Amino acid sequence: MTAVAHLVVEVAVVALMLGGTFFMLVTGIGLIRFPDVYTRMHAAGKAGTLGVALLILAPALYFLGSDPAVSVRGGLAIVFQFLTTPGATYLLAHACYATGHLAHERTELDELKDVLPDYPSSEFGPE
Repeated sequence: MTAVAHLVVEVAVVALMLGGTFFMLVTGIGLIRFPDVYTRMHAAGKAGTLGVALLILAPALYFLGSDPAVSVRGGLAIVFQFLTTPGATYLLAHACYATGHLAHERTELDELKDVLPDYPSSEFGPE
C-alpha cells in the first residue's frame, strides 16, 4: 500500500472513530435527558446502533489489507447489530407498555391502548 493510500485509510479510520464516539455521546445524553423509557429506548436504539456500527467499522477498515478476517468479523458484527437492536427495542417498548410504564405527560397520542390489553392483564396473572 502506498503512503498516500495508507494516509487516506488512517484519516477515514479517525473519522469513523470520531463519528462513532459522537453518536455514542449523543446516546448517553439522550439516556440522561429524555423524560420517559420510550424516548430513552429510541436514543439507545437509533444513535447507539449507528455509533457501535461506526466504531466497529473503523478497525475493520484499518485491518482490511493486513488481516481480512478481522474485517469479515467486523462486518458480521455490524450486520447482527442492525438485525437485533431494532427488534430488541421494539419488544422492550411493548413490555414496558404492557407492564404499565407511563409515557411522558406531553405524549398526545396512544395508538396501543386499543390493541394491547389493559394492565394488569389477567393473561399474565397478578403482580
